Amino acid sequence: MDNDTSYPKSSRSPSFHQGKIHYAWIVAATGSLAMFCGLGLGRFSFGMLLPSMSSSLGLDYSQSGLLGFTNLMGYLVAVILSPLILPRLGTRATATISLLLIAFSMFGMAFTSNFPLLCVLYVLTGVGSGGVVLPMMSVMSHWFFPSHRGLALGLVMAGPGAGIILSGFVVPKLLPIFTLLSWQVGWLIFAVISILVACLSFTLIRNHPDDVNQKPFGRLPTSEVKNKKKLERSNIKLLVHLGVIFAIYGVTYMVYVTFIVTSMVESYQMSEATAGSIWASIGLLSVFSGLLFGWISDRIGRRLGLALAFFFLAIAYLLVGFTDWTLGLYLSIFLFGIVVWSVPVIISACAGDYFGPAAAASALAALTFAFSGGQALGPVAAGYIAETTGDFATSYMLSGIAASIAIALALLLRPNKST
Repeated sequence: MDNDTSYPKSSRSPSFHQGKIHYAWIVAATGSLAMFCGLGLGRFSFGMLLPSMSSSLGLDYSQSGLLGFTNLMGYLVAVILSPLILPRLGTRATATISLLLIAFSMFGMAFTSNFPLLCVLYVLTGVGSGGVVLPMMSVMSHWFFPSHRGLALGLVMAGPGAGIILSGFVVPKLLPIFTLLSWQVGWLIFAVISILVACLSFTLIRNHPDDVNQKPFGRLPTSEVKNKKKLERSNIKLLVHLGVIFAIYGVTYMVYVTFIVTSMVESYQMSEATAGSIWASIGLLSVFSGLLFGWISDRIGRRLGLALAFFFLAIAYLLVGFTDWTLGLYLSIFLFGIVVWSVPVIISACAGDYFGPAAAASALAALTFAFSGGQALGPVAAGYIAETTGDFATSYMLSGIAASIAIALALLLRPNKST
């Protein structure tokens, strides 16, 4: 169980413990591996496997879209249930069970060609993904003081980027084995990896520093840290404020990742292979985005860190919204890749900073729900606009404007004095 512990002002967590790396970093590194499976393989590998799946199973665009939508629905179920399950099972058990659920669903998908059953199994993958993400992001509030919380969350969010890179390299090289098609082999490989990471997570993750007789890593906050077990009514306004910012990110981020490759092919006249190679570079850049902006937010504060992240996102969106300049596209891809995980990292750090470690999971669940709603709305709205205008330029422009609004909303946040 995740404990609710207050730390005396005299406590201070050293960078090393008896000559060894502080256990907090072991938990963060293990969390990164869990996120590698939970998001990198559980969600982002789907786009790489989908063409082969659609071809062999005869799926049309509507069925392909529905299959992807089922994953989001499963993720939302996990988001809703996490605040109820986490206090009872703790991060270690919840993440381990979720990784095993992902592996089970992947094994199932590898051996079925029935579309309704595929949808059910991919719902379970989504549940498993959500059951990894929220616990691993929220437990960092127990293991790290605000001075290093952003950097730790950045390390955790490096996992999904590594998953994108792996799937980008592995999936195109997969070959049929015996009676299994290439996409079935892919799901089997990812399932085995998820089982191995589940075992590693159960072995290494601890719910709280007290479990290994340590204090959180970092500098002791200069003011008392709130550590209520439940969200207070007085914090609802702040929660809504952060939720709107995260929802804007969800809308704009999802529009970009869903349609930028299509834009490269249709508006920039690139081949699919070239567009795919350029897109793969986002995976490499994204590995560093969370670390970079997590560290930046530790140094300059969450409020300014969020504003800076949305500033770069706004430029990335507007570069492809107002021009079909190829160099502008490359700059947009670079800026988006280097900042893509910044907002989830900083928002997760805000959950711990503003609401306290014990309430961080509940706050993050509510914020993730707003983010997921934005993810669902973005592609639908952009698709409708594209049907009217003939391309996605208007959607990118609107995304840039929305990101600019998010800059103002971030600057209106009160500075967190606990850092």
